[in-house]
Amino acid sequence: MDAGIMKLVVAGVIGAHGVGHVMGWLPALGVARIEGVSSGSWLLTGLVGDGGTRLAAGVIFLLPTVGFVAAAAGLFTGQPWWRQVAVGSAALSLAGTALFPQAFPTGSTIGSVAVNLAVLGGILLAGWGADAAAA
Repeated sequence: MDAGIMKLVVAGVIGAHGVGHVMGWLPALGVARIEGVSSGSWLLTGLVGDGGTRLAAGVIFLLPTVGFVAAAAGLFTGQPWWRQVAVGSAALSLAGTALFPQAFPTGSTIGSVAVNLAVLGGILLAGWGADAAAA
């Protein structure tokens, strides 16, 4: 596959994954309601209450939204920092999923974890994108 097409596909997947995180922060911050999801946390709710937990969920899922979209734009435009932003966003997304396991519908949670692991494994283990800024 042509390197330009591959870059476009990967950037598209990363950007779409970022946009998908709105399902975590919109309900948590009270902007929208999504049936079957919860901003409750097995760890934080008892410590900081419902309001603090919802705020934490909002921030924890808002940051990967911005981060993945920025990483996709960085990859597409050949920026050297896109890999670090993608890795940080994937790590934060996984932490958010661990803290808020019902923030997304089950299928979305499975897909999110799979994309996060692919991003982490691809960049950290397989070296994806090490030369993408030049491509």
